Amino acid sequence: MDESENITPTKATLIARARELAHKFRQRAEEGEALRRMPDASIADIIAAGIPRICQPAIFGGLEMPWDVLCEVAVEMAKGCGAQAWVANVYAEHNFLLGHFPEAAQREVWETMPATLISTSFAPGGKAIRVDGGWQMSGKFGFSSGAHNAAWSIVGSLLPIGDDDQPIHCFLLIPNEERTIHDNWHSLGMAATGSVDIEFTDAFVPDHRVLDGRLIAAGKSPGCALNTAPLYKMPHKGFAQTALASVAVGIAKGAGDEFTHILKTRSVRGRPLAVYQSLQIRLSESAAEAEAARMMILTTARHNMVKVGRGEKLNLADLVLNRRNSAFAVRLAKAATARLFEATGGLGVFNSNHLQRAFRDVHVISGHIALGWDVSATIYGRYAVGLSLDDII
Repeated sequence: MDESENITPTKATLIARARELAHKFRQRAEEGEALRRMPDASIADIIAAGIPRICQPAIFGGLEMPWDVLCEVAVEMAKGCGAQAWVANVYAEHNFLLGHFPEAAQREVWETMPATLISTSFAPGGKAIRVDGGWQMSGKFGFSSGAHNAAWSIVGSLLPIGDDDQPIHCFLLIPNEERTIHDNWHSLGMAATGSVDIEFTDAFVPDHRVLDGRLIAAGKSPGCALNTAPLYKMPHKGFAQTALASVAVGIAKGAGDEFTHILKTRSVRGRPLAVYQSLQIRLSESAAEAEAARMMILTTARHNMVKVGRGEKLNLADLVLNRRNSAFAVRLAKAATARLFEATGGLGVFNSNHLQRAFRDVHVISGHIALGWDVSATIYGRYAVGLSLDDII
């Protein structure tokens, strides 16, 4: 897996590399949990495999693959370790977001270091003061997965740039020299994501490193004029979570593989586990749920790419469907994983057991604000019966 290859990797090549990464991630899963961040060897491996550059603009050495390719790759990686797959996935997603920024910002990050990694914290926070040529930002931002290895961060903030100084959700790009990491990521699951708090104090953010979130939704971001592939016509908010949901799906798939291996290789009181019909049924139900979730995610992501590829805009109906399908796929993945874990008995309580980690990781993912079922189901239900979504989206 050498990123310096002259031949641009195909989708099939990337998926093959993702499967290799899954094996390495599984071997380093306990190390990642102990570190509470992604192991350095795994960071080196995802860079060598080109994973962060799947959705990076081609003019800066990226692959600018369709979003569904990232989803497929995420599923495969997460079979090995959901937490490490999450970090690899979001690095690719963050490169996609930077592709919407003004050209000057993209050149500042990628022109000399195309393999630069970026962390984020999207929820609006901090305090930004307008100064000559940009903004002065101070504040603490949470859940910045992969921050330890990121040279830049993109954070969300409400800037008074709307009509009558109305606050608008914007994204600010800031280098790590301005950043303090708070080592507070002690979590039930997804430990290796290193989703720490990051803080900035009086960081100067020039105007070219600020992106108005409304422009992405309208398909009019500054980066769209530079990066013209259909990928960059996809809005970020509400549509990107198919890739995050793919990690949960991959976890469920990996749990099924592990449970199958257990049934084939272990016995209880001299009787092979594989002959127990109750365990066969559990495996069948969970495998069906995981596959249904995979198909739901990939179908949704491909629909979005086909539509923008035809020059059409993704609308509210697409957004509602995207939210529903992403959250329900996670719900299916959680149910599939839990059904298998609860049948592992004493074997499942050890930290070295993959199924207990999968169980914890998928439950943590299901609590993500963009992937929780309650809000997404409400959005779909309200839309279906013709009620306003103004206070919900």
